[in-house]
Amino acid sequence: MKMNVIELPQNSWYGEEQAHISLPADWDIRVNAIPADSLNKMTEEEIQEKISCPNSSGNLRELAAKRNKAVIIFDDLSRPTRLDRIAPFVVEQLLAGGIKEEQISFIAALGAHGAHTRLDFAKKLGEEIISRFPVYNHNPYENCLYVGKTRSGFPLYFNREFLSADLKIAMGCILPHAFNGFGGGGKLLLPGIAAMETIQTIHTQAVDDLKNRGVGFVGNMGLNENSRMQEEIDDAIKITKLDFLINVLPNSSREAVALVAGDPIIAYQEGVGIAKNIYITDYHHNADVVITNANAKANEALIALLMGAKSLKKTGGDLVTVVNCPTGQIIHYLFGRFGENYGGKLCLSDDIIPERVKRSIIYSRYPGQCYGLDRRAVESTSWADVLKMLQQENGKGTKAVIYLDGTMQYLDPSQVAAVPD
Repeated sequence: MKMNVIELPQNSWYGEEQAHISLPADWDIRVNAIPADSLNKMTEEEIQEKISCPNSSGNLRELAAKRNKAVIIFDDLSRPTRLDRIAPFVVEQLLAGGIKEEQISFIAALGAHGAHTRLDFAKKLGEEIISRFPVYNHNPYENCLYVGKTRSGFPLYFNREFLSADLKIAMGCILPHAFNGFGGGGKLLLPGIAAMETIQTIHTQAVDDLKNRGVGFVGNMGLNENSRMQEEIDDAIKITKLDFLINVLPNSSREAVALVAGDPIIAYQEGVGIAKNIYITDYHHNADVVITNANAKANEALIALLMGAKSLKKTGGDLVTVVNCPTGQIIHYLFGRFGENYGGKLCLSDDIIPERVKRSIIYSRYPGQCYGLDRRAVESTSWADVLKMLQQENGKGTKAVIYLDGTMQYLDPSQVAAVPD
């Protein structure tokens, strides 16, 4: 039988390669590309120029000239940001501005995620940085200090080491986000280095909002105007006096295709404007089979699974999630499961998977992903076996939709709105 072969980016942080999947040529196949992949990756010089000449604030060297201690918070391995290309230049600017080397430290903005190891820090920041400077895990359960309340009355507790600095910097990326429309920006601060009490409060509000609007767990992807978090995040930025933001916008290979830097609120708004155009994807509905790749955030592949489910026909179809993540799904102390029928205070239940998912299939060379995604899913390490399962109930003319990376794409909201649910 003649087949069409599709390449999917895989193994983010663990070798960067392409997975090849094949589907019958007599199927009606729609492949949703990522606009960011059509852009040129930034050169080292372009990255440094963007950081050196921010439009919305003084540059790092100027800021450092007036300060004594710098703390740099950064996103963890659940985000594809390659900070090994950025962190050394940031340090160079701080030293040139007069901050002493022993007064510079880094904190992984883990939020409610599990702690990182030295190997994780090395992947994210590079060996040079971790050999010269202290790099800390954020602990949401201890060593957080009260700094005030947001306009909605949320109590704000933040990492003590971060608050001890008089120059505060955040580095990460902007990608579509299930709750806030887009990640990055002040999310590195809230929830990134907040106490669990604060993290739980803001996420409870976000979850309740999605439920009340009936839009599902990924209902705000790419729709930051619907966010119930952003005003609280902006308040946190102002209260803690976060000084400088660097946000990368990556392609599916984790290469920077755009970058914003400067004032945390202004730079983030600029970055979101770019992100809206380079991560949007066409919405194809009424599919018999949906294949959603998870790579940029491979260890948060539930995002891809739930986004892909939106394209299935109402009467039910097959959903395949492609996820090759050797570490498995991220440990999440708020949403994660820690036993057969219990977990974090906002633990996600099995009924989060839409009813239109008739069969959930996880294709991965690393078995066990289902326990972080969909416990009822069928797992397979062989694409031939996956294809055999699909062909059992899908023949000629099958409508198949493929998302090249459902963790960094968001569905065109105008197209989604035009289709009655």
